Amino acid sequence: MEHEKFKGILPAIITPFNSEGDVELEYLRNVARFQLDKGVHGFFVCGSAGEGPLMSTEERKAVAKALIDEVAGQVPVIVHVGSTNTKEAIELSRHAGKSGAAAVGVVSPFYFKPDPEGLMEHYRLIAESVSIPVLAYNIPSLTGFNITPDIVTRLWGIGNIAGVKDSSGNLIQVREIIENKPKDKTVINGADNLLFAALMVGVDAQISGIANVVPELLVELYNAYKKGEYEKALNLQSKINAVKRAVEGPPIAPIKAALEMRGVKAGLPKRPLRPLRQSEISGLREKLRSLNLFW
Repeated sequence: MEHEKFKGILPAIITPFNSEGDVELEYLRNVARFQLDKGVHGFFVCGSAGEGPLMSTEERKAVAKALIDEVAGQVPVIVHVGSTNTKEAIELSRHAGKSGAAAVGVVSPFYFKPDPEGLMEHYRLIAESVSIPVLAYNIPSLTGFNITPDIVTRLWGIGNIAGVKDSSGNLIQVREIIENKPKDKTVINGADNLLFAALMVGVDAQISGIANVVPELLVELYNAYKKGEYEKALNLQSKINAVKRAVEGPPIAPIKAALEMRGVKAGLPKRPLRPLRQSEISGLREKLRSLNLFW
């Protein structure tokens, strides 16, 4: 893997759905164009913010292909292919590779959690199925399983495992992974409220849910960090955290509603996730307006 390939801010792009739970691909393209216009450095599609685990295999393929085609090589696209079962993850990985993805991301299996031997075999089989890089994806708050630094060290021994996205929010763990990784491996942070701190401890990039709503703030923070403007970066982190607090609530729906309030069609979440009630939308609008940012 080219170590320089994944740098900067990569939105974990949402997937817009209509009231029937079907994907609105034109909305997806519009969201991608909005974020590209703000200077993002790549995309992570069908992840947690993208509701990938709620979609069928064919829906995930359609969304990945539509985004890759829309981006048209301007920035790299990582396709999340994680699944409860290895066979589906391999099928999605192969499709991503054929569609032009720069890499695939693979969350550790959820619901049934394999033992370490089973986990290694899961990642090995996926990595052997494609020629593009494979990134392990750790989000213990949703999987119930933590990919520890010791496990990551074992993963480095699997050919084609090129990096890890860590969304644990544990900077001690992230730093330990960085300290012990081979030079050609990539470490990506997924905890938005720790973006600046994660950059300071050595991560290469940020895959971000909140970048759906305020991509320019994260890009500006990243650029300030690269220039050594740390006070500016820290102030931007405070703004990002304020937005993140404002969109707390039922999963995904507040992010989509906040994006709609910026004039970008974002659709609805997919059931069993629910859209916001009108009273919740009004409350969210008040919170966002009080931030004096884009609303």
